[in-house]
Amino acid sequence: MKRTVALLLAVLLILSAVGCAQRTNVKTNGMDTNADGTKKEIASKDKYNFLVMGYDRIAMLADVIMLVSFDTEDKNMTIMQLPRDTYVEVEDNSYHKLNGIFNHFVSKAKKEDSKTPETDGCNMTAEYLEKALGIPIHYSAVMDLDGFGNIVDAVGGVNFYVPYPVHYEDPAQNLYIHLEQKRYNLTGDQAEQFVRFRSGYANADLGRGDAQKMFMTAFMESVKANIGLSNVANVAGAVINNVNTSMKVGDIVSFGKAFLSVELENTLMFTAPGELASSYYVLNKESMKNVLSEYFNIFEEDLTDEEVDNDGIFCDEDNEAVLESYEKPADELKFDIHNASDVSKDDIYVPVK
Repeated sequence: MKRTVALLLAVLLILSAVGCAQRTNVKTNGMDTNADGTKKEIASKDKYNFLVMGYDRIAMLADVIMLVSFDTEDKNMTIMQLPRDTYVEVEDNSYHKLNGIFNHFVSKAKKEDSKTPETDGCNMTAEYLEKALGIPIHYSAVMDLDGFGNIVDAVGGVNFYVPYPVHYEDPAQNLYIHLEQKRYNLTGDQAEQFVRFRSGYANADLGRGDAQKMFMTAFMESVKANIGLSNVANVAGAVINNVNTSMKVGDIVSFGKAFLSVELENTLMFTAPGELASSYYVLNKESMKNVLSEYFNIFEEDLTDEEVDNDGIFCDEDNEAVLESYEKPADELKFDIHNASDVSKDDIYVPVK
């Protein structure tokens, strides 16, 4: 979805800001107690987890959902994409796909007379997911579908090789996509065309997710190449005008340079482990427990079965295909982790029709 790259910039700058701040009290969000009442030992006082979402203002559906972990001491970053068609049960069961979760909580915030329903809906989404995933989510950010091109233009464009011809038109959406297979310094408009394209991928949204990994990597390289102290304020202004977050422009400007020290080889990207079943993308419980323990857990102890999806919101036990995918042994599941440095060297193959 077209918000992915802008959201990544937002979260990178925000992560940089909190990373440079002195952290005296580790946020555990009430998740630091074992089932027997004993306290969990904290493994890292420098790891933060972010929920980052991008939504369509008209439908209020979050078609971009990412969980980002950033170790501010070691400068390591992990980005896990959660497909929009992920099966999930949302409180009143009005939605069974993850892209509807934000809509649900915004509606709930409005019923509670919230003055900032998008921000409060984002926070409630983070709280709901952190309980289900068994990890603290320290911060959340959400952005609608406006202004993407402005942010790309603010960083000076994106140096990117379009790996296949991209052509699609939908006059009803005022959407006209026409890019050739060649290297571009993509403008905001051209960047939007590439990341919005989805009709030509052989494996649909999963293909688009991998294409977004390629684009995010190129975007990170362009940010590192183009942004310096002289123009970081312009980028911070573009971000703050398009993201619902508690961070101020001054904070982002002051600490944004920390991101520039994050190397591509220290950035991992992957789609949440799971597979397609029925009309859903179904998370695999054992694999999710493994990756959450390794990349998003701030405690010494690995996550347990009881801590990850204890309420079973990611599984429909009455749907045999969904249940089979959810309970499949992790070693039977195809799962790829990509290093951003390798992605930059054409590590990802995205099949097209």
